[in-house]
Amino acid sequence: MALKEIIEIVYSCLLDFPVTAATSLSAAFSSSTEGGGDGSGKDRISALPDDLLRKIISRLPVKDAARTAALSPRWRGLWRLTPLVLDDEHLLPYLPDSSDEDDDLLADCTSLLISAISRVLASHPGPFRRVHLAMNPLCRELYAAEEWLRLLAAKGVENLAFVSRPWPLEVPLPVSIFVCSSLCSLYLGAWKFPSTAGLPRGPGVFPHLQELRPYHTVMEEHDLQHVLACSPDLQILALIASSGFLSGPSRVRISSDNIHYMLLWSSMADELALVDTPCLQRLILHAAGSPRTMKVQISYAPDLTVLGYLATHVLVIGNTIITAGVTNVSPNATVPSVKLLALKVNFRVPKEVKTLLSFLRCFPQVETLHVMVMSFDPVLLLFFSFLNSIGGESGGEDSPLNSTFWREVATIECVESCLKKLVLDEFSGGANELGFLELVFGRAHVLQKAVVVLPDAGNSAMMAKAMGKLALLGSAEWATKEDCPLVVLAHSEPGDHVWSYNRASDLSLSDSFLGNAM
Repeated sequence: MALKEIIEIVYSCLLDFPVTAATSLSAAFSSSTEGGGDGSGKDRISALPDDLLRKIISRLPVKDAARTAALSPRWRGLWRLTPLVLDDEHLLPYLPDSSDEDDDLLADCTSLLISAISRVLASHPGPFRRVHLAMNPLCRELYAAEEWLRLLAAKGVENLAFVSRPWPLEVPLPVSIFVCSSLCSLYLGAWKFPSTAGLPRGPGVFPHLQELRPYHTVMEEHDLQHVLACSPDLQILALIASSGFLSGPSRVRISSDNIHYMLLWSSMADELALVDTPCLQRLILHAAGSPRTMKVQISYAPDLTVLGYLATHVLVIGNTIITAGVTNVSPNATVPSVKLLALKVNFRVPKEVKTLLSFLRCFPQVETLHVMVMSFDPVLLLFFSFLNSIGGESGGEDSPLNSTFWREVATIECVESCLKKLVLDEFSGGANELGFLELVFGRAHVLQKAVVVLPDAGNSAMMAKAMGKLALLGSAEWATKEDCPLVVLAHSEPGDHVWSYNRASDLSLSDSFLGNAM
């Protein structure tokens, strides 16, 4: 990924800050005559109880929050009694752009920002409820990063986002991060994670940490294992913009008694293994179109209910590798807990079609199925077919399936007994896409809703072609059942699936895979 793209991903994935720079107290202290009141000019806000005043202060940018001490004797000292909420963007003398070429201007901005942050962290006694330090190129200011982490640890920081504006990516994260034992959530961006050899290990290091999200951070597998061993209450683990070779571990093997949610966003690894995850409920995978193949192994995840997107992954359940064309799946190679499954398939590639059917047999209790139709440039398709042939796999991957293929598909338990909702996204009207729809409509006895999403509402020719093919399906008896309506939608423009990081990471949503059109 290019630098600009990495920066966009890192900053877009930071959670919204609870304070806005647009907040203002100016209206609160205008005279009541000007405001249309009784003309007394009394400061009624200062008469509020301390706890309400502290809530007001906590919603102000840090500069304005500190200045409230000058409003009146009533406000003096309240800022120091309010848990600190700090976003370093609110301290910027100006907002730098990644395209800025004036090194002196950037250096001056960085120096002023570092000084301002240091003053705030030193002057406030804590605790620090939420701190975002995400606007600094810290490669030449590591002394400041060390000092900030020392202050944050001493004053009980609870939620920390700590980003070193790239580049370079080799900027070492200070080991003092390991003394921030009060942390509940930790977001790390564009750092080189320190070697954990010889560092403290065990549940006392991060006893309260519930959420860990490394963003494009260089990290070895054993270092991730070390952090997991130090975080007994960890519930959310997200790896963002992690390539597995430039950043992030190449192998991600998870053993954790408490992780409920795991996300790989714009990320890949050579291997992802759920070794021992008794509480894991959701595994969300988004590789952002990477042609690489990742091995996904599910050894023990008895509560896993949401899984996807699986694409051209090597799927291993227990000790069984799930291969294309498998029709008889051992019970030991199934995950019956999964109720919502999302898959990506290039229907032009017969091997992927057969893999789709094999994957479905491994999840016999799926009730909601999302299938994203993928397509590749023909030159790339030929190239990857060539690579497959070198690796000993059969060629001719883009040759059509025979005319009886879909009628001869063996039993798929989840389709016939459990499937209630199907979403087929980016439908282009290909023969195998239609064959798959016919298969589902013909066999899904409890199907309640089917949604077909077209790729581009503005392409009238494509819309007409796809609708014509769907009309043929609509004339069939099994597609006109009143208890199973076929809903046809369309994206407003190409690529507008808009399956965002915020939606994928929103645990309040029962279905994280729905895009804008749905």
